[in-house]
Amino acid sequence: MKTTFRYLSLNAQATWHRQVEEQLEHLHSLTAITSADVVLEHQREAKPAFRVQVRLEVPGPGMHAKATRHARQAALLIHGPALCAEARDNTLEAALLKATQDLEHQIQVRQLRRLERGKSKLQLSTVSSRWTNAQAGQR
Repeated sequence: MKTTFRYLSLNAQATWHRQVEEQLEHLHSLTAITSADVVLEHQREAKPAFRVQVRLEVPGPGMHAKATRHARQAALLIHGPALCAEARDNTLEAALLKATQDLEHQIQVRQLRRLERGKSKLQLSTVSSRWTNAQAGQR
């Protein structure tokens, strides 16, 4: 998993980096994550002052439309579905925990949706192996 950190109005500290890595490992145990973008910010004039923003890229089919203000055309990008969370709190640790809990909830919702559609990993692997075997038999 590739992880990108950005610190805004904060000095990077090893403890914060370690806490984020621990939370990402927890989320990685729930679902596969290809990359993570993490923004840790301290806004002195805002209340609550600390903001954490996390964007996770997970493998899988998905189409995202991306458009800029200056261009009216939307470019279709094919990526895995992204999971995003943003949280604010009075401490960086609390904001990170809120963002992690939000992402965990999003992961659980996606897993439930997949189960409701009847597409578990086991079923998908048997369907794809049947398809491969059927194609091999035709040749």
